[in-house]
Amino acid sequence: MSSTREPAIGAALERLRLSAEVQDVTGSLKFARMRGQPERERRVRRILSTLRERRRRAAPPTLVDAALEHALKLAAFGRRGWLTPAIETGSQTPRRRTEREPVAGYVTSSAGEEQVVRLSLLLRLMKRQRDAVDLLIARVQSGLAADQSRVWLAHFLEEAGEKKAAALLLADVPSAAPAPRAIASGPRSRLRYGVVMLTMFDSDVFRSSLTSLARSDFDGRIVVVEDGYEPEAVCRSFCESLPVTYLKQSSWKGSAAAMNAGIAAVADECDVVTFVHNDVLWPPSWFRWFDNAWGATYASGRLGLLNLGYVQFKHKLDTALSKLFLRGDYAHLQWLLRAYAEVPSMKTDRVQHSEVRAGEALFGMARDPWNDWVPDARFMTGRFSVAASFPSRVWRAMGGFDENIPYGFDLELQHHCLSTRQWMLFANNPPLIHLASSDTRVVDPARRAQARDLHQTYEVFEQRYGSQIEHFINLYFSETAFIHQDAIVRAANELRFDEIDYVFDDFERRLRERTLDTCELTWCRSRSSCKYTTPAAAVAAAKFMTAAEDGRG
Repeated sequence: MSSTREPAIGAALERLRLSAEVQDVTGSLKFARMRGQPERERRVRRILSTLRERRRRAAPPTLVDAALEHALKLAAFGRRGWLTPAIETGSQTPRRRTEREPVAGYVTSSAGEEQVVRLSLLLRLMKRQRDAVDLLIARVQSGLAADQSRVWLAHFLEEAGEKKAAALLLADVPSAAPAPRAIASGPRSRLRYGVVMLTMFDSDVFRSSLTSLARSDFDGRIVVVEDGYEPEAVCRSFCESLPVTYLKQSSWKGSAAAMNAGIAAVADECDVVTFVHNDVLWPPSWFRWFDNAWGATYASGRLGLLNLGYVQFKHKLDTALSKLFLRGDYAHLQWLLRAYAEVPSMKTDRVQHSEVRAGEALFGMARDPWNDWVPDARFMTGRFSVAASFPSRVWRAMGGFDENIPYGFDLELQHHCLSTRQWMLFANNPPLIHLASSDTRVVDPARRAQARDLHQTYEVFEQRYGSQIEHFINLYFSETAFIHQDAIVRAANELRFDEIDYVFDDFERRLRERTLDTCELTWCRSRSSCKYTTPAAAVAAAKFMTAAEDGRG
C-alpha cells in the first residue's frame, strides 16, 4: 500500500471499525456514517468507551446501560427517537461479552486467505460486525496475500459511505480473471441435452447466472428466451457474447409460450430438456451427476421429471451474499450458506435447502421451500425445482404446453406424469444456488394488472383438467408422495419402478374419495372456497382417470 494513501485509508478503517461496533451494541443492520463529522465521531467513541468500561465489570445491565445505548443510537445515527430491530437470536438472550474475544481466522498461519474471507463473512452474518472487520484488517496488515481481504474491506467501506477510501484500497488489487470453462471428463453422453433459460430483464443477476451455466461442465445446447415484457431485445447483446442461442418473444405471453419457443428450437437435437430460472448460480461441475441419473432411466420411460437440488436465499439476507452471487463465487457462497444453517442463533428460514437426503445415490425427494413449513405441520415433497428436466418426447406427447395457462407449464408436466404413471424425482447433484425472486420485484404492478390474460392460470387449468390446482397438487405431493417417499426413493435408486406403481393407485383413490369433510390439509390456501366435495370430487377424479387410461393406452 502506498505511504501517501495509508493515512486516508487508516482513518476510514478506524471509522469502519467504530461503525461496526455500533452495530454490534445496538443490533442495527445499518452502518453509522461519520465521515466528515468529527464531533459526532468523538461523541460516539466517548459513549462506547463508557459502555465498554461498565461491561468489563460484568455487572447485570441496568437502566444506565439502556440509557447509554439509546444515547449511542442518537449520536451515531442522528435521528431523535430512532429505533432499531433487536438482534435475531431465536429464544436465546444475547450474551454480553465483557471483553473482545479473539477470532481464529488463519490470519497469519496460511498463505491462502480463503478461510479468512469466509470466516469474516460468516461473522458478519452472525451480527459480529466489528470482529468481521478486524479479521480482514489483520490480514491486510499481516504481509501475506490479501487481495480478497482488500476487496471485502472495500465493500464494507462503500456501505459505510467511505467510497474514496474503498477506491484507494483497491488501487493495487488486480481485476479477477474470468473463470475457465469446466470441461466434462470421460466419454461423451449417449443422450443429448438442452437447457432453456427464461428471462425478462438484462440484469446483473441474469448475467451471472447465464455465465456460470455457460462456464460449467454442461455438455449440450443452451437457449435463452427473453419474454416480451420489454419491446427491445435487451438481452441479445450479452447472450451473443456467450455460446448460447437467443430468442426474443414478440409480446409478453408468459412462461408456457416462452418454454414452447425454447424447446422447439432444440427439440429435434435433444433427448432431455431442462427448464432453468435466470437467477441460479451453477456449480463448475454438476453435469456428471445429472447425466448419470438420466442415463440410468431414460430407456425405461418411467422417469418423467427430474429436478436438480438447490439452496436458496434472498437479497435482504446480506449484501455480501448477493455480491458473491454476482461475482460467480460458488465455492465461498456454498460454504457460507452451509455454515449459516449450523449457527443456532440464525433464523433458519432465511436459507432454505431443497436437496435429497444424505446417503441417497442417484435419486431422492426434496422439501419444497415454497410450501413446506414444519411449524404449521405443513409438509410437501419438492415438486418442482429452479432447474427441472424432462424428456423432449414428454413435451411432444403433451402437444406442447397450453399457452392459455400462462404460468402453469410445470403443473401440466406434473399432471401428465401422474396420468401416465411417470415418476417425479430429485437428482443427487452438487446444489445450485438460487437468489430467490430477483426479478419479480422489478415487474411494474400497473403493467402486470393490465396483462389480464397472464392471470388465468388457475381458472384455465381447472377448466381443462377438471381439478383445482392446489387440490390436485396437494393430494399428491403433500399426501401420497410424502407418505410413500421412503418406498419411492428406495425403489427408484434400485431402478425397480414397477414395484411401486401402487403409489399411483393410492393417489387415484384419494382423488376419487376425498371430500372437504375428510380433508386433513387444514393449511391449504383454497380450503375456504374448496368445491371438491361429493359429487364434484368424483367428477374430477373420473375426468383424471379417463385421461390416465388414455395416456397408458
